[in-house]
Amino acid sequence: MKPTAATSTLSTKIYNAYTALVGSMIAMRSPAKAAGWVYGRRQFRAFAAGSARDADRNFNPRLTSGDADVKRAYKLVAARCRDQAENNSLISGGIDRICNNVVRSGIYPKFKFRTADDKLDRLVNARWRRSFARWARYCDITGHDSYGALQRLGLRHMWSDGQYLIHRVYDNSINGVVPLRLELIEFDQMDTLVDGVQANGNLARRGIEFDPATGRPVMYHILDHHPGDYLTGLGARSATRKIPAADIIHVWDRRRISQFSGIAWMAAVVMEAFRMEDFRHITQDAARIQATFAAFLKSAFPDFRLGAGVPFGGQTAPPKPGETGTTEAPTEVRHNIIQGLPPGTEVQFAAPSHPGNNYEPFVKDSQRWQSVGLGMSFEAYTNNYTDSSYASARSGSLEERLSYRSQQQFLEEKVNRHILAWYIEAAYLSGLAPVAMPGYARDPYMYHEMAEGQYPGWGWVDPNNDANASEKEIDLVLDTRRNKAAQRGLDWDEIMDEQMEEEIRMLELEELRAQRRQIKEEKNAAPTE
Repeated sequence: MKPTAATSTLSTKIYNAYTALVGSMIAMRSPAKAAGWVYGRRQFRAFAAGSARDADRNFNPRLTSGDADVKRAYKLVAARCRDQAENNSLISGGIDRICNNVVRSGIYPKFKFRTADDKLDRLVNARWRRSFARWARYCDITGHDSYGALQRLGLRHMWSDGQYLIHRVYDNSINGVVPLRLELIEFDQMDTLVDGVQANGNLARRGIEFDPATGRPVMYHILDHHPGDYLTGLGARSATRKIPAADIIHVWDRRRISQFSGIAWMAAVVMEAFRMEDFRHITQDAARIQATFAAFLKSAFPDFRLGAGVPFGGQTAPPKPGETGTTEAPTEVRHNIIQGLPPGTEVQFAAPSHPGNNYEPFVKDSQRWQSVGLGMSFEAYTNNYTDSSYASARSGSLEERLSYRSQQQFLEEKVNRHILAWYIEAAYLSGLAPVAMPGYARDPYMYHEMAEGQYPGWGWVDPNNDANASEKEIDLVLDTRRNKAAQRGLDWDEIMDEQMEEEIRMLELEELRAQRRQIKEEKNAAPTE
C-alpha cells in the first residue's frame, strides 16, 4: 500500500501521543528528565536524517563498530576490488596513474643531520643518502623489487585490499650493504582463527593480539602460506608463525575510532565500476548482434522460407540435369548482385539501435562518479580532454594533486618513517653506518627524526606564469626556494651543490681557455726566422 498524506499525519499524531504519554509518566518522578525526554524526541524528529517514514523507511543500516563492519565485508570487498583492478581497464589505468603520480620511481629519504652550529651537514647527509640508495636496490627479501617498486606494490594493495604487512628480516649475504630486508605480506595470511580473549589476557582481532590496556598490537599470527594459493589445496603445510609487533608494520588507514584494520580504498567505487563495465559489455554484445544482420526479407505468404526447393525469383528455363529449378535467397550481402524476389516479398534493411544517443552521457556520468571516488579529475581518469577548457583542466589538475599529496603523506607516515627507523637501527647495529653514532643507544629517536621523505613533484602547468608567480612569492617572503624545489620533487641543497660544482668547473674551463689563448697569442707574436 502506498503511503498517503493521511497516513503520514496519523503517524505523526501517534508519535506525538506516545512522546506525551511517556513524558507524563517520567514527570511523576522527575520533571527535568521528562523535559529532556520530550526535547530529545522533538530534536530527533527535526533531523531529516532521522526520518523513518515513506521512502526513507528502507534506509535502515545497522549501527555497529568499525571493526565489525570490516570483518563482515572484508573478504568480499577485497575480492571484488582485486577483480576490478585487474580486469576493468578504467580502474586498472586509474590506479597505474595514481602510482605514477604518488610514487613514481620512489619516495626516498632526505637526510637532515646537522653540524654542531646547527647547520645542515651536507657531507654527512650525502653519505647517508648514498648508503640508503645502495640498500634500496637489495631491500626486498625476494630480490625481485627495489624500494620504489615495493612502495608502488604497497600502494596498489591499499586501493584493492586496504591494508598489508611489512615484516623486517635480516640477510648478511651482500657485503657492505645494511642487512635489513623487507618482506611484504598480504593481509589474507592473517590467522583469523586467533580471535577473542587469549590465555595471556590479550585481546585478539583476526590474528592480531592487542594490549588490552593501551590498544597497541603486541603480536601478529601469520600463516606460512596464502590460504588461496594453489599449493594449499595440494596439501602444503600452512602453519602459523607468531611475529612480535616490533618486527611488523601494519599499513592501513583508520577511518573510524573503533576500527582495527583497513578496508579497500576502492570500496565506495567498486560496485559503480563493475555495474558500468557490465552494462558496457552488454551494450557491446547487443550492438554486435544487431550489426550481424544487414537486411530482412518480409513476405506476405505464410509458407515463405529460405532454402532449397523454394521457388524464389521465378524459373525462366527448364532445369538442367543436377539442378532443382529453384533459386535460393541469399543469406549474406555481396557486391553487384541482382536478385529477384517473388511477389509479396520485400527487403527491410536493419537499423541498429545500440548503443543509442543516450549511451555516451550515461557512461560519462558514471565515470565522473568513479573519478571522484578515486580522487582524480574526470579528464585524467578517462583520458578524455575533449570537453575541457584550459582553466578547468588546470583547476582539476591542481585539485587532483592534493589527493596525490595526501597519499604521499600517508606513505610517509605509515611506511617510510618506520622503515627509516629500522634502517638506521640496522646500520648502527651492523657497524655499517656511514658516520659515527655515539648517542644512538641513549636516544635513538633523535637519529630516526633526522630524515624525511622527498616526495616526487610535478612540473609547472604554465612554466612562464608559474615561474613568475613563484618568484613573486619568494620576494614577498611567502615561500622559500627550498620549499619551491620540494614541490617539484627536487632537493634544493642538492641543486645548490650541483650549481656550485658547475660554476667551479666553468671557471676552470675559462682558465684553460685563457691559457690556450695566451699560448696562441705568444706563438703568433714570436718572430719568424
